[in-house]
Amino acid sequence: MVIDNKMTVMQVRPNYSIIYQFKPTLRIEKRHVKSQKDFVGYIKEISTNWKDGDYFLKTELGTFAYFTLNGNRVKLFKKSKIGKEYLCWQFFGPAYITSKIRNRATNSRAIAKTIVTNNNVSIRKTVKVYK
Repeated sequence: MVIDNKMTVMQVRPNYSIIYQFKPTLRIEKRHVKSQKDFVGYIKEISTNWKDGDYFLKTELGTFAYFTLNGNRVKLFKKSKIGKEYLCWQFFGPAYITSKIRNRATNSRAIAKTIVTNNNVSIRKTVKVYK
């Protein structure tokens, strides 16, 4: 598993990438990748003194995440230039969205309404109401 293993922080330069000398390794816990927002918040937290530019986290399985720092903003990329999705998106991708939908479904109820138009045609419509 990629989580809880050490990752190498790589800084992207114009023609090559090098190990970031001020923070060469990084360990990400499960709580940091619960959602994209949590992960970006963690990156902001650890990268407050890093130089602006492009960085990526390298693991033995491949590139975990690729992001750009610009001041206090972090832009997280989903796919590489060749179209391969970065590993971090497996943790807060479809499973995260499914759990959000499941939570929304438990906090909702359906109401059936009958609408009568001018021509005395009734239309039954089901509306979902969220609590």
